[in-house]
Amino acid sequence: MGINMIYTNKFGFPDFVQQWLKHDDYDYDKDAISTTTLMQPARAYALKKHHWKELEIDISDLIASRYGTAIHDSVEKVKLTGCKQEERISKRVMNRNITGKYDILRPIAPDQWELIDVKSTSVWTYIYGSKDEDYKKQLSIYRWLSVQNNFNVVQKAKIWMIFTDWSAAKARSDPAYPQTRIMIKEVDLWGDDETLKYIGERIRLFNRVETMPEEEMPECTDEELWAQEDIYQVMKGDNKRSTKNCKTQAEAEEYIENKAEPLRKSLRVNLRKGGVKRCKYCTARKFCEQYKRLIEQGRSEDHEL
Repeated sequence: MGINMIYTNKFGFPDFVQQWLKHDDYDYDKDAISTTTLMQPARAYALKKHHWKELEIDISDLIASRYGTAIHDSVEKVKLTGCKQEERISKRVMNRNITGKYDILRPIAPDQWELIDVKSTSVWTYIYGSKDEDYKKQLSIYRWLSVQNNFNVVQKAKIWMIFTDWSAAKARSDPAYPQTRIMIKEVDLWGDDETLKYIGERIRLFNRVETMPEEEMPECTDEELWAQEDIYQVMKGDNKRSTKNCKTQAEAEEYIENKAEPLRKSLRVNLRKGGVKRCKYCTARKFCEQYKRLIEQGRSEDHEL
């Protein structure tokens, strides 16, 4: 976020709430790239660099992160036995200083450590594994940085997931639902070579993109935008609501083909592209032409920046 962030207060929170939400003790280094920054879309990274002094965020968007900060702070205060906690480490790669702050390094044998990351998240993130790849990338970089700083860290990490939306009633009625508000997920991490290859690829991409004019920047992919799946709608005549939603064109066409005349002739297939979720978290979105097009296409909401 940084010291140049412009804060808005569209819900009119009083000063004491504003002070809490604005408080930021993150240890920024303007010459470094953090692990989480390295993982963000190159277009978002470059637009933020281009418009650094104009970036805005409404303080209401900081509420969720304050929950996460509070949980991390409470874990850090415990001083877990034998563990190293919340230490920032770094390593120079090519022309960049890559940094990361692990949550916990836990000793599991003489001169051997395992990485534990604390996440405050939704139950559905755990059930569907929607962020598993991001977790693997992030923790693989943390592990690699730890190894470069003389810690022998194993290639299997643990994610300590604390659910913000857990329901005791759902746990009682559904055995597949997490039975407690805390679950531990194990993650197999990349090896050193694969991790360094990824870091190098990201640095080369960032170096190239940050000097481009916006019209030449690569657009965020559907994967980077956290896009939902496309839906093939079976529509009848001029109706605005679909008769049936299908996952594939073939499924929709088969549905129509199995209908008798004259109904079959009144049906058609309409592709509705999946909505995207990431834009609302991007502080550079108001400078992004791709974001404006996504709004026009009905794939993203206008957040009035």
